[in-house]
Amino acid sequence: MSNDCVSKLFLSCDLTGSTAFKQQPIAESPHPWQKVFLQFYREFPQELYRQQKELGSDHLAFQLWKPVGDELIFTCDVRSEEQVYDAVTTWHTSMHAYKEKSLDDTTLGVKGGAFVGTFPGPDSRSSIPRSPEYEVSDRDVVVLNHEATKARARHSQYLYDYFGPSIDTGFRVLSKCTGRYMTLSVEVAYALSLLHFNKGPDAGKRDVSNLILLDSLELKGVWGGQSYPLFALDLQAATEISKAYRDFSPHEHDTEAIHRLCAAHYSEPGWPFKLYLPDSTNGHFAIPQLDPLDTYLETASVSTAGAETLAREPSNPKSLADDPPLG
Repeated sequence: MSNDCVSKLFLSCDLTGSTAFKQQPIAESPHPWQKVFLQFYREFPQELYRQQKELGSDHLAFQLWKPVGDELIFTCDVRSEEQVYDAVTTWHTSMHAYKEKSLDDTTLGVKGGAFVGTFPGPDSRSSIPRSPEYEVSDRDVVVLNHEATKARARHSQYLYDYFGPSIDTGFRVLSKCTGRYMTLSVEVAYALSLLHFNKGPDAGKRDVSNLILLDSLELKGVWGGQSYPLFALDLQAATEISKAYRDFSPHEHDTEAIHRLCAAHYSEPGWPFKLYLPDSTNGHFAIPQLDPLDTYLETASVSTAGAETLAREPSNPKSLADDPPLG
C-alpha cells in the first residue's frame, strides 16, 4: 500500500465572452485586448492570495497546474472535508472579487468548477521528456516514469503532468459550469455534503445550503455511459428570486438527499473515483488508496534491471529551476 497517497482538488477559473471580446473593433476598446488577458494571468492569482489572507485559508497551498487558453487551473492538496470547503469557498470568492475589481469595465465574466484527483491511484502522475533526444532506453516506460516522478523534479528535462479517470471526468464537469453555477464532481459534493452532519465545535461555520443537484446526464466516456449526477454551488443562491424558485425544486437543494446520492454512487461497484482525506472529522475516506502499478513495478523493475539507460541533456535545455518531486 502506498504511503504517499494524496487527494488534490483541481480548481478552474475561466473567462467568459473572451472569443467575442478578442474580435471587437480596436476603436471600441480603450486598451488592446491582450492587456485584459495578461492582467488575468497575473491579477487573478494575486486576488486568490488576498482572499486567502482575508478568509483565513492561507494554510492551504494553491499551485498553478496549467493555463488552458483563457482558463487557469490550480491544484490544492486537501486532507479533510473542511479543507475542501475552505478551498472551494476561497476560490469562488476570489472569482467574484476578481470580476468586480478587474472586469467591471469589460464585457467579460468568469466561471469555474472543481474536481478531485487521488494519487498515485486511481489517478497517476506522468513525466514527458521535453526533447526527443534526451532519453534513449530499453527499460520499461512505467519504471522510467516512476523514477522520474519520485526523484527531484527536473523541469529542464521533463514536463510533469497528471492523468487518470478523475482528470478526464473533471474536464467534463468543468465544461458544464456557468457564471452562476460552479460545477463540482461527485467527490467534491460528497465531501461538502458531509459537513451538513458535523456536530463538532465548528458545526454551522461552513454553510453548504447552496450545494445543489444541477442535472443528471451522460458525460461522454464517463462511467460506462451511465447517468452522472452533476452537482454545483449556486453562486446566486442568496438572491430573493433564487430563494423563491426553491419552492418549485426543493429536491435540488436537499443536502441530506444530495449526500445519499453521492454515497450511493461512491459505494457502487466499479465506481472509478476515490477520495483520501486522512483528517476527516467524519471518519470517511481515511484509508490510503492502492497504487495500481505497485505489482507491475515490482515485476518490471526486476525484468529490466540489466537494461541500459542512456540519458542526454537536451541540445537547448530550458533554464527552469529544479523543484521537489511532483506532489
